[in-house]
Amino acid sequence: MPRAPKNPESTPTVRAKRSRRATDNQAAPIASILVTEQEISKLAYRIYESRGGNGGSPLDDWLEAERQLSGR
Repeated sequence: MPRAPKNPESTPTVRAKRSRRATDNQAAPIASILVTEQEISKLAYRIYESRGGNGGSPLDDWLEAERQLSGR
């Protein structure tokens, strides 16, 4: 299971939201706002389980889960 970052404010999702707010004058799409770290964590764990817990890395699983959820 992916480990929680030591500083939740430094996760890729939080950094992306912060940078998007700083550069965009328009509101972010609702779908991107509704993706929570808990949803990402659950999906990342399912990705980990789907390969039998072998190989891969927690970071790769987390990033794949973010990618999948941001595309919904």
